[in-house]
Amino acid sequence: MENKKINIIGGGCAALSLARLSTHLPDYSFNIYSGDSSNVYDDHYWGFWKTNVNIDAYNNANHTWTKWAINTNGSSRVLSSINHPYCVIKRHKWLNFCKSKFKTSKIKIFNESIFERNGDLFLNNKKIRGNIIFDSRPPKTLSNILLQHFEGFVATSKKDVFDPETVILMDFRCDQSKGIHFIYLLPFSTKQALVESTIFSKNIESKEFYSNEISKYLKKYFNLTEFRKSNFEKGVIPMHYISLNSQGRYNIGTRGGAVRPSSGYAFTFIQKQVTQIIEQLVKRKKINTKIHKNVDLFLDKILIEVLDKFPEIAPKIFLNLAKSINGDEMAKFMSGNYSFTTVFKIILSMPKIPFIKSFFSVVTS
Repeated sequence: MENKKINIIGGGCAALSLARLSTHLPDYSFNIYSGDSSNVYDDHYWGFWKTNVNIDAYNNANHTWTKWAINTNGSSRVLSSINHPYCVIKRHKWLNFCKSKFKTSKIKIFNESIFERNGDLFLNNKKIRGNIIFDSRPPKTLSNILLQHFEGFVATSKKDVFDPETVILMDFRCDQSKGIHFIYLLPFSTKQALVESTIFSKNIESKEFYSNEISKYLKKYFNLTEFRKSNFEKGVIPMHYISLNSQGRYNIGTRGGAVRPSSGYAFTFIQKQVTQIIEQLVKRKKINTKIHKNVDLFLDKILIEVLDKFPEIAPKIFLNLAKSINGDEMAKFMSGNYSFTTVFKIILSMPKIPFIKSFFSVVTS
C-alpha cells in the first residue's frame, strides 16, 4: 500500500519542528519545500521557559538561567525557578537538531522556490499535491498595528561586568520617547551578553537608535564603554493575533497563530502546535492547529489596548505582574500553562482604570 503524503511548506522553526516528529507517523511520507537554498538566514536566539513540550530544546539549549529580573526606574523584581528555567537556543542549532531526526527514506527536501496561484501552490509549474499540506511561510504584517521591534548584538568585554546568573528580561531604565522601550540582556558569562533594545510602537526606528541606546545603557549601568560587537540580531513581531485560513491546507507557525500577541513568544507555542498535530494524526482525529486559549487571546487584546492607549504605565504593569506571582507561576503563564489562581493574582495587581476602559473598548469593538 502506498504511503500517504504530507507536504510541508517552509524550512524554518515550525516546518522542521513538525518534520522532526515524522517517525511517529509510519504510514506517511514527507515532502519539505524549504524554498530557495541560496536564501541563508542569519543565526539568532530563540527564548523560552522549560516545559514538557520543549524538552528537546532544553536538552540542546545554548544557555539556561534559573533567575530573571524586571527593572524600572523605581523598583526591581527578581524571579527564580529551578523547575522552569529560562533558556535560549540558536536557530541553526535547533534546525540542525530537527534534521538529525529525519529518516531520509521518509523525507524529501526541495530547495527550489514555490509560488502561489489562485490559492494553489506550485513547484516548477507543477501543482503540489498530497493528502495533507502544512504551510509555514511568513505572513504579511498588517499596517497601523502595535509592533514589537528590536535590534541588538552580543557585547564582549575585556573585564567582568555581567552577572551570569540572572537574565534581565525587561529593563525600562532607558529612553521612553519612541514608545514602550526596554533593554533585554542575556548574560552568557561575566564578559559576554546578548543585549537588545526592544520597543513596542507602530514605527520602526533607525539602526543607530537601537545601537546608541544599548551603548548608553551599558555605560550607565555596567560602566562599560569598550566592547566588541558580534552576532547582530533584529526583528519585527506584530502584537496582533494572526491566524490565516487557506483552502486545502493548514497554516502553522506564525501564519497559523502560534505567536503569543502580547509577548511575541513563539518557540514553545510552535512546539505545542506541532505536537498537537502529530497526536491528532496518530489518533486519526480532525486536525486543529489552534493552541492559544480564547481567554488568553481576549486578555491579550485588553493588555495590548492598554499598552497602545496608556504606554506610560507599561513599566508598572510588567513590574506588578512580576511582583504578584512567583517564578514557577510566571514561567507557566508565559508558556500558556497556568492556573486560574495565577491569572486572578495578576489581574488584581493591574492598574484598574486603564484596564477597565480597555476592557469595554475591546468588547464593544
